[in-house]
Amino acid sequence: MILTFSRDSFVESIINGTKKHTIRDDKHNRWKVGRKIHFWLGNPRNTRRKTKPYQFGVGEAARVAKIRMYFDIADGQVDEVFIDDISIKSIQGLNDLAKNDGFENWFQMKNWFDNEDKQYFGKIIFWKNFELTEKIK
Repeated sequence: MILTFSRDSFVESIINGTKKHTIRDDKHNRWKVGRKIHFWLGNPRNTRRKTKPYQFGVGEAARVAKIRMYFDIADGQVDEVFIDDISIKSIQGLNDLAKNDGFENWFQMKNWFDNEDKQYFGKIIFWKNFELTEKIK
């Protein structure tokens, strides 16, 4: 399956191994362990983009889990994330999750995913056996 990324920094952090997973919508439950992953900068279907999309790597889905994120919980509580049924709500745990997803910290990641509903439900996809397919431009 194709995984597209919109930021050069995500590509760099995948290559250097600091981005260990990605969080995506998966309404049709298509992501499964063992599925081959094609890593792309930009969407390969969008060839009119100023910078042409290109595939930079391949890998395999090592783990796929449900993720639920709740932002600005009422009564003064902190944000909370559940990966499957494991809760993360300490700032250290949230920052670790954000860094492993290619962000500098939880605040940056929260701004990426936060919406009017103050929650996000999706999948977190971990990979293994990442290999470059071409030199980075």
